[in-house]
Amino acid sequence: MKSFLLGLWRRLRGTPGSPVAAAAAVAIGVFIGCQPLYGLHFVLVLAVCLPLRLDAVLSYLAANISNPLVAPFLIVAEVEVGSYLTSGRFVGFDVARARESGAAGFARQLFVGSLSLGAVLALAAFALAWALTSRFRSRVAAPPDALDAALSRTRERYVRAPRAHRYYVGGKLAFDPVCKLVADLPGSFGRVLDLGCGRGQLSLLLLELGRARSVAGVDSDADKIEVARAAGPECDFRVADLTPSDVTPADTVLFMDVLHYLPLPEQDALLRAAVRALAPGGRLLVRELDADPSAKSNVTRFFEWIARKTGLNRGRATAYRPAREVTTLLSSLGLRCEVQGASERTPFANVLIVAGGSPRSNVEEASSASSTLISAAKA
Repeated sequence: MKSFLLGLWRRLRGTPGSPVAAAAAVAIGVFIGCQPLYGLHFVLVLAVCLPLRLDAVLSYLAANISNPLVAPFLIVAEVEVGSYLTSGRFVGFDVARARESGAAGFARQLFVGSLSLGAVLALAAFALAWALTSRFRSRVAAPPDALDAALSRTRERYVRAPRAHRYYVGGKLAFDPVCKLVADLPGSFGRVLDLGCGRGQLSLLLLELGRARSVAGVDSDADKIEVARAAGPECDFRVADLTPSDVTPADTVLFMDVLHYLPLPEQDALLRAAVRALAPGGRLLVRELDADPSAKSNVTRFFEWIARKTGLNRGRATAYRPAREVTTLLSSLGLRCEVQGASERTPFANVLIVAGGSPRSNVEEASSASSTLISAAKA
């Protein structure tokens, strides 16, 4: 029983993380606490924090912003904000105005106001919690390990980037599990070719880790490439559509969340070109949604749809496929594939495919094996 309760407590506290993770838990709690769903706040906190491995206890404490002393003032403020956003005027608390609005109007004002004011308060809480936890950890925490230090240096590269890009990169480096998964892979990455590089944060992280000898990146979004060039002036980032002609020789080729933006025939052509360009003993890394039916797969598709609709990501198509189809193709081209889950602390269904070797190296291995067998037969 004791071990069960201890395990439950650890699960509620989430995975120990950075000041950003703690601040995110606080912000989520404040946003949920601002919603007039009294009695459901704890359930909502668990529903959000447990899949993300965030501190649900800390988040629920923050959700108590709607305690009995504050809740009446919070509701009034939310109705006022909602009224202003929906009608252009603040609420007049008199009988005539109340009859004019009616119950439906009041509910609409409360709904709009709780979302808007909740978002503003959550952002403020995030900033305050991040500042406090960063200051506290700078006093008591142990020196950062190599990955933490490299992540910090990579974030510093984007300090002069436009605010939206800077925040996006910071979020990816803090929460995207692929950063640690790729950093944990053994050996050197040599010459890195990042196809669909976006703002270039992953390949620049490999450079900061001392694991990449050089970095080249290709993306069709000129704004993102401009950010990447400013962050990595020593690298070769360029604007181009992802076609086989854009693939240059490399020791490591990265496809991070990019293949599904191409039609299936173009995906296959690009993968084949990447395998041909891969140096002997090199690696090809593919992070994609595993399109096998599941709840997480549907969630991932929904967020990708939002990203496309808002212009955050661009692409000529949306063509998802099961991970096994990608590994089957790469295996047929002579690569040895390993599939790892790449969704830790997220509600997504992403996987990381690590494909090693190359057709040339495999041919050399086969020739060596054949020579050994012939020599043994002659002996």
